[in-house]
Amino acid sequence: MEKIADYKYALDESSIIAITNQKGIISYVNDNFCNISKYTAEELIGQDHRIINSGHHSKEFIKELWTTIANGKVWKGELKNKAKDGTIYWVDTTIVPFLNSQNKPYQYVAIRSDITDRKKGEEELKKILKEISDYKYALDESAIVAITNQKGVITHVNDNFCKISKYSSKELIGQDHRIINSGYHSKEFIKELWKTIANGKVWKGELKNRAKDGSTYWVDTTIVPFLNQIGKPYQYIAIRSDITERKEGEEELKKILKEISDYKYALDESAIVAITNQKGFITHVNDNFCKISKYSTQELIGQDHRIINSGYHSKEFIKELWKTIANGKVWKGELKNRAKDGSTYWVDTTIVPFLNQENKPYQYVAIRSDITERKEGEEQIKLNNAKAIEHAQILELKNTQLVDFCNIVSHNLRAPLINISMLVDYVEQSEEEQERMEVLTKIKPVVNHLMDVFNELVESIQIKQDTEIKADHIILKDCLEKVLRGFETQIQEYDATIQIDLQQASTIYFPQKNIESILSNLISNALKYKSPNRKPVITIKTKKELNSVVLSVADNGLGIDLVLHKDQIFKIRKTFHKHPDAKGFGLFMTKTQVEAMNGKIWAESQPKKGSIFFIEFKTQTI
Repeated sequence: MEKIADYKYALDESSIIAITNQKGIISYVNDNFCNISKYTAEELIGQDHRIINSGHHSKEFIKELWTTIANGKVWKGELKNKAKDGTIYWVDTTIVPFLNSQNKPYQYVAIRSDITDRKKGEEELKKILKEISDYKYALDESAIVAITNQKGVITHVNDNFCKISKYSSKELIGQDHRIINSGYHSKEFIKELWKTIANGKVWKGELKNRAKDGSTYWVDTTIVPFLNQIGKPYQYIAIRSDITERKEGEEELKKILKEISDYKYALDESAIVAITNQKGFITHVNDNFCKISKYSTQELIGQDHRIINSGYHSKEFIKELWKTIANGKVWKGELKNRAKDGSTYWVDTTIVPFLNQENKPYQYVAIRSDITERKEGEEQIKLNNAKAIEHAQILELKNTQLVDFCNIVSHNLRAPLINISMLVDYVEQSEEEQERMEVLTKIKPVVNHLMDVFNELVESIQIKQDTEIKADHIILKDCLEKVLRGFETQIQEYDATIQIDLQQASTIYFPQKNIESILSNLISNALKYKSPNRKPVITIKTKKELNSVVLSVADNGLGIDLVLHKDQIFKIRKTFHKHPDAKGFGLFMTKTQVEAMNGKIWAESQPKKGSIFFIEFKTQTI
């Protein structure tokens, strides 16, 4: 009995004990039961085990327990119970049925040991294992995984490894990674990889491998060494991700960038390049731009293109250029620019706008080629053509003048010569000396008239030939005063009024002797052909026009019928009124003098009302 008591003591001290009757009503609990359940013995005695039921176990589980012990068999298992304060605890339980003489249980002794910490550890382990399993699943689904032993022999591959390498797992297990070696990486590269992982360090990098069908693929790779207790790798896990598309994209990008670089090099070598921002400020220039403009890069960056503006092109031209490129369109044309040293140069220019996502220009690239020699050649051709045209015009004018001169000689000298010829014939035929003397006296006036005509022709020819006659700075007021002094007697005799208005243009550039001759002829005609019905009024005015001055001399005299004489008014020896001093040479000489200086003369006139003669001076004015 003493020995039994010792066993009971040892059991009470080490285990959690509860005894129930055959109906499961608690009849005894030890202190350990009270401690773990947090109930007192009084609170437990008379209760069944539902007082500590946690609800964790299913009805089937509890039913199976009771079936076992009710049949007089021992039940062993793990139970999750709930303490009085709601906390959970686990107990490793053995329920022993005590049988009566009919082999029926009359009570049950439940011997338990606290396994809560162990179960928590198991739960934590399960959780960790679940996480590991989840990680492994995620890894297998998303990554290419292979495991090798310390010698690099493959011991495991996942499906993704097989898919990308196109080998089966059977073909891979037992091989090393040389089976997928593409030969792309150098021996030094592979050696460095193995050195890293053999020293227990993680290796990260990109590898180009070869699949079973010969195709290549790229993988972003992390190789993790697993170390034994002495810090030496016993296996390696390689986790890879497929970056083939990215690498192919990078290769394509490299190729494109190489092409762009080649194009840029070719462009920089062959063209004059400048880049500006959307406001036109220079952000880049190449060497060719600096060479032709004679500015350094530092002098150009931050400036706009006005720094090389030659002023040759109009504001409208520049405005149209900017309007084109600001609207995102390419502009092409030829520009004349000015270099730092003041020299000018021509460039054939293409300006390309670069557009942002809103289709607005954010910068402009101007590509130019030097066409200075070509433009200078074109200018020389134009100059030569102009000279050729001028020469042709001069020849044509001289031919016209020659024809005119022949016509004039034929017209004006024929009559006096015929007259002289007839008088000479008469002298030769005359027998009387007195008759001969009378005829000889008639020859002299004819010869004098012939000399006058000849001198007039010579003078007109000299004026037309004098193409380099010097122009003078003429103050018209002074010139008029000098000319009018020569007509003072006639002005007083005729009680003529002279009106002068030179406010718009008071000076011209013209040969002094020619302007005096022109004014003398026009004023002389105004006085000579005055109206008998009114006092003469002569109005002399100037008018400033673009690049010219127009001088007008108006009178209220007899006038000219331009319907009858329009084409004859400036012809030599043409007169329109019977006047003893009329020779028909003044207007001819005036026209000759005006046109010799590239001027123009025309007339407006009405019979009995008067005439206005207009002279346009194409020379420089002040």
